[in-house]
Amino acid sequence: MYLVLFKNRRLNKAERALNCGRYQEAIKLGNALVNSRNKEIAFRANRLCGLVLYKRRKYDESLEYLEKACLIGNYRHDWYSLAMALVFAGKLEKAEEAFKNIYRTNVQPGYLYAVPVPGLLYQYMKALKKNHFVDAAILRANELKQMFVGVGPETTKQVQRGLPNFNTFMTDVESLFQPERFVLWKSDFRM
Repeated sequence: MYLVLFKNRRLNKAERALNCGRYQEAIKLGNALVNSRNKEIAFRANRLCGLVLYKRRKYDESLEYLEKACLIGNYRHDWYSLAMALVFAGKLEKAEEAFKNIYRTNVQPGYLYAVPVPGLLYQYMKALKKNHFVDAAILRANELKQMFVGVGPETTKQVQRGLPNFNTFMTDVESLFQPERFVLWKSDFRM
């Protein structure tokens, strides 16, 4: 029992270090616990180390930790982190597979500030666009388009469903298309 309490304290200290931007300290504290036999500790340690490396833009190095965290915990925000790291590492097929798990999994219990799926989808689309995966970004833009059409033009309902700001979304999508194709895509919108 004492050993688990010590490990939890160590992880709490590592998570505080991560949140304060002390990445070196966070990874040093967390890395020692990534292979713990206690699943909860191994999950937290792998997620922490993966996030530290992700925030330091060491995407390839973060993948191992994030994959382990996803396999142990199977939570939506961890799959999202893995998908984003894969996009920035240039591994589109694996990123798409990881992103699909966002629809299949739940938010971790006690996770107070979970971003709704449309918000995750929007950020993922922007990352795809930034990394020049235009076809994949267009697919995700079409998915968001269907969500907007389903909810309708009322801004209050869009916000309640977690959709991004409509005008910002349209501005981001416009650069994915040639001007004449964007006009056609926008005309299909029927809002």
